[in-house]
Amino acid sequence: MVLKVKGSKQYRMKVVPHKPFSGVIAVVGVVFLVLVTSAGSYFAGQYQLRQSLDRKTLEHTQVLDRVTALQSENESLRMRVATAEQSLTIGEQASESVRAELVQKESQIAELKQEISFYRGVMAPEDGGEGVSIGRFILSQTGDPKSYQYKLQIKQSAARRDVVKGTATFTVVGRQDGEPKSYPLKELSEQVNSESIQLRFKYFQNIEGELRLPEGFVPEGVELSLKSSGRKGFNIEQRYGWLVQES
Repeated sequence: MVLKVKGSKQYRMKVVPHKPFSGVIAVVGVVFLVLVTSAGSYFAGQYQLRQSLDRKTLEHTQVLDRVTALQSENESLRMRVATAEQSLTIGEQASESVRAELVQKESQIAELKQEISFYRGVMAPEDGGEGVSIGRFILSQTGDPKSYQYKLQIKQSAARRDVVKGTATFTVVGRQDGEPKSYPLKELSEQVNSESIQLRFKYFQNIEGELRLPEGFVPEGVELSLKSSGRKGFNIEQRYGWLVQES
């Protein structure tokens, strides 16, 4: 039987069973769930981190291997370049040596041809001349830039058998400090003690030696004069430019 109090509001009531441990169980369950979830997240994170570290370690190892391979390749290329440069240097030196040898051989051949031409001119002159003439005149550079070797050949046709007698004068002309100047061979060569060089030969005579130019003198040529000691002999004057052969 339900009693109602007049003038107050009436609420419906429900009777529930009393369970004093249900709240504790719910809290324990929530805590357990949180712990399980946290542990799962932790182990999953550790797993992902380990996987990432393994990949990074593998990539690092691959990079180190690649660096080692590149260093080895670079060293091999460096040695190949060094070998190629050394081979090129040796090749250039050999080429320069061959070129120098060829130049020397060509110079020797040219000199031999001049010798042959000279002796042919002595034995069988093409112009039919039978008198005295200058076969050749050569100036060569020495190691000293102011010193030169000279070689003069005077010849007579083999058709004539008389002994040639006379004198030769050798004068270097040029400019000294801008002014015209000439020097007899005696003043330029210690091997000559007279301004006139004695000539005495039947077929040819070589006159050779070394001269040294004074400081400030610029040579322009050489004047040669050949004079017979006889009354009706030869009298030859000839000028050569200052043309110097490489020794």
